[in-house]
Amino acid sequence: MIMDCPKCKGLMQLERFSDFFLAFYAWKCINCGAVIDRTIANNRRNSLAAKATKEVEAATMQHTG
Repeated sequence: MIMDCPKCKGLMQLERFSDFFLAFYAWKCINCGAVIDRTIANNRRNSLAAKATKEVEAATMQHTG
């Protein structure tokens, strides 16, 4: 699977990250260093969905008000 960086459109590479207690995999951009893991992706998706909902509500209020 090839993934483009959402920040710079560079090449993302799956990389293993770990600390003392946890090991996980995430996508890391080889160009800018941005890291995207499951939690980051879910938070962005939820944030974008909430923003889209607010924009639709604002547009609806303008047309009915």
